[in-house]
Amino acid sequence: MMNEQIGKCRIIHGDSREELLSFKGEVDLIVTSPPYADARRKHYDSVHPDKFVEWFLTFHESFYNALKPHGSFVLNIKDKVVGGIRHWFVWKTIEALCDRGWHCIDDYIWHKTNPMPGYWPNRLRDGWEYCFHLAKSKEPHFDPDAVRKPIGDWVHSRLVRLSNTDLKRHDSENKSGFGRNISKWVGKQTVLPSNIISVALVGKNKGHPAVFPTDLPLFFIKLLCPKNGLVVDPFAGSGTTGIAALSVNRKCVLIENSTAYCQVALRRLREEGKARDDELLPFVETETPLAQASLFEQPRKYGKRRKA
Repeated sequence: MMNEQIGKCRIIHGDSREELLSFKGEVDLIVTSPPYADARRKHYDSVHPDKFVEWFLTFHESFYNALKPHGSFVLNIKDKVVGGIRHWFVWKTIEALCDRGWHCIDDYIWHKTNPMPGYWPNRLRDGWEYCFHLAKSKEPHFDPDAVRKPIGDWVHSRLVRLSNTDLKRHDSENKSGFGRNISKWVGKQTVLPSNIISVALVGKNKGHPAVFPTDLPLFFIKLLCPKNGLVVDPFAGSGTTGIAALSVNRKCVLIENSTAYCQVALRRLREEGKARDDELLPFVETETPLAQASLFEQPRKYGKRRKA
């Protein structure tokens, strides 16, 4: 079994649709950020928004089959403005995946605390991106205690004196059916987070044009991948998912169709992930044909963004 040959992290140069065939039913979590539609065309192949659903569905079967029955797939993606309006290819992609058996458990928001500056005639700066949690089962592995956060300083003043109404469930005044019991917060040091993840953009050059912050995949790895589980990033880029996986002792496979980015990932795992050579299996180069280009069409230009 391929899984038994994995130490801590392996980088594979190839097409994930082919490479994942060797991991049938072995993966606990796929977490990735694929090439966005018609974005960063100078750095890697681009696909037009109208063709994105068709292109992404070519990965569906290999992703689905690679996961364990209670495994999860987290897709970080952002839609695109085309001709002055938002293109709906992202939601069409999610709907198409659900039509093929995936369960959309939740959609998380990555709140960028330092969004890129700019000026546009009919919209504001993009300060967030989607992170969709899909799964094969309606009850995937889920460990909310692994992502608890400090309760906050508000408890020091709010819980000092509890009134009679604070000692029992208090229903909402608007009859919504919601309510709370403040006394249950006494003694708690941590709380569960919301489905909004506030993480800053990566500011320094990592050798890749679209590096996402390590804390983003790390959140989902802790939440959705069991200890000693296997994490896969099928669009590995500069290897951020691998750095996050190693930091919490998960096994990881990074698949990337660019040799240059595989080398960047290897360097970052050693330098930023502090990975020892015995934690990195040899960089695997395969003969897998890179067929992605056949679905790409020549990108069209929709005008230049104004400077801030």
